[in-house]
Amino acid sequence: MLISFIIASQGKEERIFKTINSLKKQTNNDFEILLINDDPNIEKESLYFIREQFEQNENVTLVLNNKSQGSSSDWNTALQLAKGEYFAIIKEGDVLEPIFVETIHNVVAKESKKLDIIQFKQELLGIAQGYNNNDLLESDRVYDLTNEKEVYAYINQELYGKVFRLQFLKDFRLNFRSWNRFDTLFIYQALGHARTFYQISEKLNTHRRNVLKYSAFDLVNQWPHILNYYRRIGAYKELKDELNYANIYGLTFHFLKMVAKFDNKQLYKKALKYVKTKMEGKLIPFTTENKIFLDQKNEEFTNYILEFNTFINNEIKKNK
Repeated sequence: MLISFIIASQGKEERIFKTINSLKKQTNNDFEILLINDDPNIEKESLYFIREQFEQNENVTLVLNNKSQGSSSDWNTALQLAKGEYFAIIKEGDVLEPIFVETIHNVVAKESKKLDIIQFKQELLGIAQGYNNNDLLESDRVYDLTNEKEVYAYINQELYGKVFRLQFLKDFRLNFRSWNRFDTLFIYQALGHARTFYQISEKLNTHRRNVLKYSAFDLVNQWPHILNYYRRIGAYKELKDELNYANIYGLTFHFLKMVAKFDNKQLYKKALKYVKTKMEGKLIPFTTENKIFLDQKNEEFTNYILEFNTFINNEIKKNK
């Protein structure tokens, strides 16, 4: 089996219907669906629909939690059950392109090397609009991570939009940290042991980003754990600039841009002060010594960080 699709569901019938329906339209049926329902108080209509999918489709595995475990624990459960060579974690409400599985099949089949991590293009709806395509990395070719280190700096830090080879994660006993949404920690733990990376240029999914149901600060609080993990596996020294670039980009740019869209003035104000404190003493060394930043491949981020102190002070004043 090629792909295990993992869905941690809250029993939202309309959303799960969209996702299941898009999976039924796949041009290649070499996949399974692992559906973990995390809401013990699911409405009867939604429960009926989910059970109906299980009964009518041999490739659906259904797990019903008798109490909420959280997405991370649900994903770990699914990984223990998964039979696919690869797995993708998708969100209920995602609409996959009919060619999703076929595209992954074609990419894997044409490459002689095993692909450990595959990143694909998504159309974003909700609080983010547009596409999450990553122009900083080349598409449709294999990155050899033993000598092409820029992936560590530029990889998208969201879990959705990726396919992972299951066996290499099992070999290194990697899983999600329970009760925390440390998605980026999982990505970088996987990246720390991966040998290959591939980015697909085609749009394969439509994904809605909503206001987070967990602490927004989980997005940035996981970075000390990431850096310590690389120290522990002996890779930090070699990847110091790449990892610190990703850390500071995620902290100062991605995190603040996301929280600003939550329509929560107090949270945004708290985030601004948090980031300002975290960046004390780091800005000048970063902009003058970090080799990834000095390449200036991301013009938008370069201009932003060079004016960071002005930006952060103005935003704090505006949000008193």
